[in-house]
Amino acid sequence: MNDQLQAENRPFDRHRDGSLECAIWRKETDKGVMYNTELKRSYRDESGEWHKTTSIPDRDLLRAARLQEQAYGTIQKAREQDRMHYVQRQKEVAPPENQPTQDRMR
Repeated sequence: MNDQLQAENRPFDRHRDGSLECAIWRKETDKGVMYNTELKRSYRDESGEWHKTTSIPDRDLLRAARLQEQAYGTIQKAREQDRMHYVQRQKEVAPPENQPTQDRMR
């Protein structure tokens, strides 16, 4: 598997607290970058095997909320960087104001 496909199959970032994990997924779309989150809890069954579930018991709700708040902060920082990169690309693509473009010459 090439590096790009591997990167696409991994979360953009993760926040953990004990058995809880909030993964952040980043996806490029036609309308820009989108971010999604996935909250899961790890647990062991009676035979000792590890599993993950989206079911969060009431005792873990505050920790889950804090993880989601951290994820929100991470996404806001990433969006700001996305905006800065977008502005930079626009500056690189746009013709300098001193040089006439085809439209300005008409």
